[in-house]
Amino acid sequence: MNPCEKFRARGRKPWKLCIQILKIALVTIQLVLFGLSNELVVSFKEENTVAFKHLFLKDYKDARDDTYAVYRQEDVYDHIAFTIQRYLALRNISVGNHAYERMAGGQHGMTVCKYFYKQGSIFPGNETFDIDPKIETECFTVEPMTPISDLSLDDKFWNMTLDFYRLISVEIMFKLKAINLQTIRHHELPDCYDFTVTITFDNKAHSGRIKIRLDNDVGIQECRDWHVSGSIQKNTHYMMIFDAVIIVTCVSSISLCIRSVVRGIHLQREYVGFVHQRFSKSVPLSDQMEFVNGWYILIIVSDILSIVGSILKMGNPGKESDKL
Repeated sequence: MNPCEKFRARGRKPWKLCIQILKIALVTIQLVLFGLSNELVVSFKEENTVAFKHLFLKDYKDARDDTYAVYRQEDVYDHIAFTIQRYLALRNISVGNHAYERMAGGQHGMTVCKYFYKQGSIFPGNETFDIDPKIETECFTVEPMTPISDLSLDDKFWNMTLDFYRLISVEIMFKLKAINLQTIRHHELPDCYDFTVTITFDNKAHSGRIKIRLDNDVGIQECRDWHVSGSIQKNTHYMMIFDAVIIVTCVSSISLCIRSVVRGIHLQREYVGFVHQRFSKSVPLSDQMEFVNGWYILIIVSDILSIVGSILKMGNPGKESDKL
């Protein structure tokens, strides 16, 4: 019988139906809030990626990633020098709250590496070449606090020459840190971000066109030391209480559904025993499964997933309650 029929026949209140309606409302609100929070994370990453392209790529224009390339040797050196100089002057030019990464031994600098064939002699005019396909690497590091006036590009980046006929790529890699403060306006504690920026000058084709691309790998972690005054701490407590209410509701739903499944199995066994004893027949499996409501099984699985998701959400490193 459905809940209405049970209420009319026995006067039993439809507790499972009420809990399911309440659970649907609570979980929907939770998903909406979680989606809005993730939207802030995605938008922060995308906006920082665009900002890095404008900061570290020379003459970069929006919507031209596929066509952003250089064609002259002089342009390659100019673009590399531009990136290095912008990196060193980051604190004076960036409108964001970006900072250099600090390691145990000090700040972690920028690494510039070139990848090239071990040796080679190419003479297109004579249609001859002699090349060793083994790839070698040469790198140097630029410390973040190095004065720009101390940099000399006349020696082609500290004795690092670029033999374009055997050059495969040049890779510039550095790490920056930032804090997503916009989450405060949405009553959430800010997260700390680690950006691993990689700028690649791709010359694999050796076609006379070196493509340039910027990749941004993001890591989110708990801020080491923070303090936020105002109502955000209370709102964080409310969010954790809300997640706890969802867990309690799901546990109640699981208990009622398991009870109904157990009663159905018990009734199934009684029916099978009755048919076997009275008519000496076995009940087909399809008829036995009529006593087990498959919707209850799906609800139990859904409730377990909701509980696990709520626990993981409450255990988010950036939102721990023991620091409030």
